Amino acid sequence: MRIPLAALALALLALPATGQERLRALILTGETDPSHDWRTTTPLLREALEKTGRFEVQVVEKVPGLTPRDLAGYDAVVLHYNGPRWGAETESAVEEFIRSGKGMVALHGVSYGVFFGMEFREKRWRRSTTGDPGWPAYAEMMGATWEPEKIGHGKRHVFKVRWIERDHPIARGLEETFLADDELYHRMDLRPNARVLATAFSDPATGGTGRDEPVIWAVPFGRGRVVHITLGHDTKSMSQPGFIAAFTRAAEWVAAR
Repeated sequence: MRIPLAALALALLALPATGQERLRALILTGETDPSHDWRTTTPLLREALEKTGRFEVQVVEKVPGLTPRDLAGYDAVVLHYNGPRWGAETESAVEEFIRSGKGMVALHGVSYGVFFGMEFREKRWRRSTTGDPGWPAYAEMMGATWEPEKIGHGKRHVFKVRWIERDHPIARGLEETFLADDELYHRMDLRPNARVLATAFSDPATGGTGRDEPVIWAVPFGRGRVVHITLGHDTKSMSQPGFIAAFTRAAEWVAAR
């Protein structure tokens, strides 16, 4: 499935004016949990970034084993992975990559999983039975935690996302709202330093909480930046103009220091 031309046009028009240097992004993927398909969605993420004309994009499907040297030439990583731990060397390399002043965009299905010390059993995510605390720095990078008992969302539907930080570079110049055709995650616990950029009302009529839930937020990490976007369930959700604009702008903001 390719991104519709109309969606690309709107996203490209939404990008802020910047210099002309090319930014380098690395998409970290290769595995996702049973609810998501990285094989169909990763090409859309790559296409969206490349169509902006601002990015050179590479994809890594075998993340364990990456070292600081492997990451050194990139400006940002896109986290689109939910699978086994990467090992201390690679996790430390990614952590220090961001701390040093680089950036990361984290999408949808990275909001839970083994990096948080969870395991998938009996058809849902639960606390690890081995006592594994997960990747120690992961929650700090994500700017949020999600208690296993709270993980969920209402019925998938089309809903309105509202930019509440209109002056932030990611949102500046965009319409106040955009439509998402997606899952609306709810009951996440954000860290105090997470700056919420966009929210959506979780309608009880669709199984929601009856309150505005955070959808996009920014987190400082060392000298670097992370933007967490809870949207992006599948190719349909990633083909929406609002998602494309938010994702590409977030990638440029975390990368262009």
